[in-house]
Amino acid sequence: MVLCGAVLAPLVARAETASLAASAAAPMGVAIAAAPNPAQDDAMRCLTLAVAHEAGNQPRAGQEAVAEVVLNRVAHPAFPKSVCGVVWQGWRRGTGCQFTFVCDGALDRRLDDRTIRAARMVAQAALGGTGPARVAGALNYHATYVQPGWASALDTVGRIGAHIFYRPPPGARAEGAAAPGQAIRWDEPDHAVIARAWARYRGVDGGPSAALLLPRTAPAEAAAPRPFAPWGLPLVR
Repeated sequence: MVLCGAVLAPLVARAETASLAASAAAPMGVAIAAAPNPAQDDAMRCLTLAVAHEAGNQPRAGQEAVAEVVLNRVAHPAFPKSVCGVVWQGWRRGTGCQFTFVCDGALDRRLDDRTIRAARMVAQAALGGTGPARVAGALNYHATYVQPGWASALDTVGRIGAHIFYRPPPGARAEGAAAPGQAIRWDEPDHAVIARAWARYRGVDGGPSAALLLPRTAPAEAAAPRPFAPWGLPLVR
């Protein structure tokens, strides 16, 4: 989707500049790895966790749609300006989290490696600008087995798997969005918060830029989508 590549373009550009500078300073024939980019790493991890917990048992298209909603929010003026800020929105407020897995204890349970790796593939494509556009303009979604009151005020974009996606009509406000002109100091999670959330998967990703040798197909269970619930995801006991 177009938004995906634009969201992290400045971060990618800085990482590439650092890499070129290191290469120029290296002796002939000596390779020097690019300097780590914590902000880019955190964005990858936050989006991976969101896709895994929100849509880990959905078809790949459903996972891509969730990633797209996150990046649509990053690009929207009424939401936090970073991937992790969007995913962690509300984590320090009494109104609750926009993505429930952040606040309901789900992060204390370790999902299996297959779920995380598949989610990371989706996140990597979305942040790299190569993910397909599934739900253009969508800023909200919910599982098919619930009927939130806010849904009737929004336009339905479509259903993918066990989720229904929405975008606000002209003049309307998305659920969770700041009011026009409202100044909000978003409670962005710092690197330590993200590191703790990702600690259970430290050996799974192989680093933020590693290519994952997985087929571009949905998980086997996605062939027959079932109603999504966080407790239905595969866990490591």
